[in-house]
Amino acid sequence: MATKAALAAALLMALVALATATTFTTSFAEEASENYQQCRQQVQGRRFNSCQRFLQQRSTPYSNEDEDEEVLDSYQPSSSLQACCRELKQMDRQQCGCEAIRQAVKQAQQSTRRYQTGQSEQVYQQARALPRRCGLREQQCHFRLLFV
Repeated sequence: MATKAALAAALLMALVALATATTFTTSFAEEASENYQQCRQQVQGRRFNSCQRFLQQRSTPYSNEDEDEEVLDSYQPSSSLQACCRELKQMDRQQCGCEAIRQAVKQAQQSTRRYQTGQSEQVYQQARALPRRCGLREQQCHFRLLFV
């Protein structure tokens, strides 16, 4: 009888723990969704010309700047990278940097028609590194279905 009571108590505690975890997960998802919506509203209709230019320059085939700049990036960032970082840091909400980068990539893709094979991957690599290179609050952006 004592084992049944102990088992019932353990089961009850497990259910309470599961309910608490679900509550925290739901709250986090709602908060993340709210932040995402606020960022989309802030970014919508805004032009990120410097970031667009930076991404386009870095995806141009046969660009000598690509190899040279990668070596120098940690010492002296290019002026186009610095201008892009300024654009991203001017966002009202610093956690909206990834959404701003997504917007810049979309703008770059639209203005250059279609990227050739390999160029889209180069843009993706550059876009993914921008938060770290610009010292943004968000150190990593996740781009899903953006470069299809």
